[in-house]
Amino acid sequence: MLLSLAAGGVGVAGAQQNADNQSQPPMSPAIDLDSIPAATVDPRQALMEQLHFNAFQAAKGGLSLCGGDEGCLSKAKGIRRWICAYTACQGNTGKEPTECFYSQISQYPLKTQEELASLICPVLNSPGAGTRQAFFTHVPDFSKDDEGDTVAEIAYVLALKGSASSCEEYIKDYVGPYGPNWNFNWYRALSGCRILADVRTPEQESKDFYTWFGVAQGTGSCSDIVNSEMRDACNAPGAGSPIPGQ
Repeated sequence: MLLSLAAGGVGVAGAQQNADNQSQPPMSPAIDLDSIPAATVDPRQALMEQLHFNAFQAAKGGLSLCGGDEGCLSKAKGIRRWICAYTACQGNTGKEPTECFYSQISQYPLKTQEELASLICPVLNSPGAGTRQAFFTHVPDFSKDDEGDTVAEIAYVLALKGSASSCEEYIKDYVGPYGPNWNFNWYRALSGCRILADVRTPEQESKDFYTWFGVAQGTGSCSDIVNSEMRDACNAPGAGSPIPGQ
């Protein structure tokens, strides 16, 4: 019973009162809100939203897969421009590779446009440090971020040709061994290599990133990461954090 009779001296009226009280639904006890722990929030969920793997799917399967996500559209269009250029370099479209970059290249002087036109196909057909550097040397006002985005986009063409490893190696050749130069954007780019080459699904990459975010925040282990490349990056001493902005 929720209520008990006091010891001794309870008369009929008191007993009746007790009975009446027991016939009513018990009142909920007062709740001390301060005593309730805050709901546990997984800090990794917000980080997962920044992966935007749908951009890789949209680059390959159609921009409609981005929905209204402007960030996704921007990334997917960048990849598709280089796909367009690679196809043009093979002579399969009847247009010049520079047409794939018209809005970007048209702002430069005619001489620069001609120089870039002569360098686009070599950087795609013979990807390596030499052709890459020759291309970047002739692009005016290129920031380091712009250069990094372009490296990734050229690498993605290698993935779309069917080689995730060539894509990964192209990026690693530019960034260097896993170390302080590595960050979220580069790790995400390696995931893009594997997704575009159909080696792994976005879901598989997301699951491994989720594990790695946990390791970076003090839970779990690098050994729990399935993909060997990501696991190596996680284990590398002195490698940059996978967390965006760090």
